[in-house]
Amino acid sequence: MLDEIVELVFDVILELVPTIILKILLLLAGLVAVAVGVPLLADSPLLGGALTVLGAVVVLGVIASWAL
Repeated sequence: MLDEIVELVFDVILELVPTIILKILLLLAGLVAVAVGVPLLADSPLLGGALTVLGAVVVLGVIASWAL
């Protein structure tokens, strides 16, 4: 009985860790894309806008997945 509980907890932890790490990496990548895209708006509006929008969508998607 105790072995089954420990195994279940261990399996749940192993399933959650990669997802959390992936979400953190995506959040950081989105923030970097926004940080790079905003200054580029003055020089190249198309590239800066694309990076800003892409980064914002990634950040909002990660936050929404944590909220649900």
